[in-house]
Amino acid sequence: MARWRRPHWWPKDWAFDDAPVPVLLPEPLASEVRVLLAEGERIEAVRLVRQRTHLNLLPAVLAVDAMKDGGQPPS
Repeated sequence: MARWRRPHWWPKDWAFDDAPVPVLLPEPLASEVRVLLAEGERIEAVRLVRQRTHLNLLPAVLAVDAMKDGGQPPS
């Protein structure tokens, strides 16, 4: 994974994590995401995750991609 860089507008004294925190999806949502991924609906799966969990875009995409790769996100 590429190294995260602090945006130019980010205050220098604020901490900035190097990597996002992995997200474990609860089972009713995880099974719905698996169904959407099996149908090739990756974008709809990301939308569903964002809608149900109120995650930002990047963590939602990483969670869906981890499900697509055959499991839960790595720890």
